[in-house]
Amino acid sequence: METLVIDGRLGEGGGQVLRTSLALSVALGRPVRIEHVRGRRKKPGLMRQHLACVQAAAQVCGGGAAGASLGSSEVELHPGGPARAGAYRFAVGSAGSALLVLQTVLPPLLLADGPSEVTLEGGTHNPLAPTADFIAQSFAPQVQRTGGGLALTVERVGFAPAGGGRLVARITPAKAPAPLELLERGAPGRARVEVLLAQLPHEVAQREWRVLQERFHWQGAQCNVREVTDSAGPGNVLQVTLPSASVTTVCTAFGERGLRAERVADLVARDVARHLASDAPVCEHLADQLMLPLALLAGGCYRAVKLSRHTTTNAEVVNTFLPGAVALDLDRSVVSVRASPYGRAAG
Repeated sequence: METLVIDGRLGEGGGQVLRTSLALSVALGRPVRIEHVRGRRKKPGLMRQHLACVQAAAQVCGGGAAGASLGSSEVELHPGGPARAGAYRFAVGSAGSALLVLQTVLPPLLLADGPSEVTLEGGTHNPLAPTADFIAQSFAPQVQRTGGGLALTVERVGFAPAGGGRLVARITPAKAPAPLELLERGAPGRARVEVLLAQLPHEVAQREWRVLQERFHWQGAQCNVREVTDSAGPGNVLQVTLPSASVTTVCTAFGERGLRAERVADLVARDVARHLASDAPVCEHLADQLMLPLALLAGGCYRAVKLSRHTTTNAEVVNTFLPGAVALDLDRSVVSVRASPYGRAAG
């Protein structure tokens, strides 16, 4: 089969172009070459978490990867066959996001011939990446609505820059995929706040909670402080979970050196306010992540608070592999996904 060439500078030109290309290559059995990997980033080429994605993609299909080395600007993947169910272990080797490696292997494993267990080591709560809580509470339930299964167990939390986290993902293939329609949010539930703290004074959590309590008039019972005692390094994550009948949204902000606790709370409060001001069910982060499993399973449509550059870039990559699979209505922020007959056949 002819190798498909993807320009890594496409759209926002980051690691997502690589991950989506690898996932679709394995799922569809299509060789792919990604040129100018992460070509729009200040430090282009493969970093450790991206290299882990390449290695993981090759392993789940018994394929071969050329250019799989740190700093490489060109990668070629030749799948050895369909994704194979099994037990896998992938280590990022740094504080890079373990969830982004999962994002690479999950779509093809949803088409495998049996369940898989994937153990991932690295960061579990990283800026600029979905957190384990976001995947478990927001993304996984929607995968389950399509007929697939995804369950996460965090065995050890890993913060940036120390890393050291470990999680286990249990993936069940979709035997009878169902289209996903997510156009209305439904009745809202009670907001929940969680502060993750490692090697930091409890006062940090109190200051963050105080800002949110004053801003949204939430009650004390809605806040939980989780002390992470086995972390490899200090960390602070502030999460607000907004459940509704159809979907759960998780808004997250990260503490860092030199950033006041009140500023961390302001950042997450901004995202919460934007979500509450809209009636769209899908947050901008979930919008680009739902696209790929829907294209490989039974399709569907959903309405988002915002279609980000990340989302439009992902649509471009998917449509390069599967022409016409994703249609974007930018005026209404609606994503329509047509199921791929190739993906269903592969399963």
